[in-house]
Amino acid sequence: MTPTRPDDVTPDVVDVVVLGDGPAGSALAQACRRAGADVTLVGDDAEWSATYSTWADELAGPDPSALVDIDEVLAISNPEVWAYGDRAHRLERRYATLDNARLRSALRSGVRHRIGRIDRVVTVPIGDPVGHRVELVGGGGLAARLVVDATGWPASFARRASGGESPAWQTALGVVLPGPPPGDLGRPTFMDFRQVTDADGRPSTVGPHGVTTFCYSLPVGDGWLVEETVLAARPAIEPIALLPRLAARLGRHPDRVLADAVRTEYVRIPLGGARPLLDQPVVAFGAAAGYVHATTGFSVAASIRAAPRVAEAIAGVLSGPSGVIDSAVVAEAVWPTALRRTRVLHDFGLDVLLDLDDEEVRSFFDAFFDLAPADWSAYLRIDTSPGEISSVMSHLFRSSSWRLRRRLAGRNPAALVRLLRP
Repeated sequence: MTPTRPDDVTPDVVDVVVLGDGPAGSALAQACRRAGADVTLVGDDAEWSATYSTWADELAGPDPSALVDIDEVLAISNPEVWAYGDRAHRLERRYATLDNARLRSALRSGVRHRIGRIDRVVTVPIGDPVGHRVELVGGGGLAARLVVDATGWPASFARRASGGESPAWQTALGVVLPGPPPGDLGRPTFMDFRQVTDADGRPSTVGPHGVTTFCYSLPVGDGWLVEETVLAARPAIEPIALLPRLAARLGRHPDRVLADAVRTEYVRIPLGGARPLLDQPVVAFGAAAGYVHATTGFSVAASIRAAPRVAEAIAGVLSGPSGVIDSAVVAEAVWPTALRRTRVLHDFGLDVLLDLDDEEVRSFFDAFFDLAPADWSAYLRIDTSPGEISSVMSHLFRSSSWRLRRRLAGRNPAALVRLLRP
């Protein structure tokens, strides 16, 4: 469907307005359309320029509610990828880089799209079935019974719980090279935590001090992406500070790395930030709702999977007899009670990782990828049940070295025992 602009014909009142037309907002608008809701997607129609990747099985399967077919939206498919701590791990699990144009087309097909910058959302008095007025920069807008904020982190219109720690940050500097680099990074690599060495084979000290980083390397549509990534840091490490370490890993001068790049990516992903409040007029979704995995920083596949569940809840409240929307019901569908407990477990794991040094991080991921593929795969999803996450954490704890066990339990042994209880 052709996007509408502010001077085009758009209904004065719609059931749902989704704010933010990135992958998460587009997925929810598509799911709402399929659920029968009168929905309008609002955003500035900016290009999707980031590299989005996912384990293919997270967007595959016979589920009739699935919004996309992975084989129709992928750009590159890797039957296996590699991970390195102190040892090499061959991960025989299909890993795909998404084709942004195809993904965008699939998620936007048939969706009414209002292009414009959002100025503010005005909530009308309780009891009015209209609910909200969305006003656009430069004038114009539309009214909606329900507004969902999918504008990314930090949410622009949904409120978050106050207090608590600020998010940790996963930041990265990536360069797309014309072809694969030499050595191990010339094959698809999910995480390479091995120490960077200088020309003489000695450990290199370039890059930010005391910060654990890994390299991510895989083919993309326009070349080969090689990305130096901070696992997690609080406060954030600026992506450009990673250039010397990336250059040393590639055995090139930093200026040469940038000169050889087809394009450059600068990445900043919040990990473990506060979730939005459940009881508020505007509901958050996607990264705006904290749909970011605490270890990998991935969120797109999680948002696409969650969209049909949330859309079903939206359709339910829209059809209520009173005509007044209970946004808390929708917020509960965004973060069901069980998945809030899963999030607590993931946040505990993030806090542990923030306390580990380089050697301990390598030991941790060696133990992690030694687990059964079903176990580590389950941990890398935000929508795995808390019982399964507890089980994976227990297996990891038991299989770790005594030194690592002391570090994993040392932060708060009592909390660890409580968390690992199914």
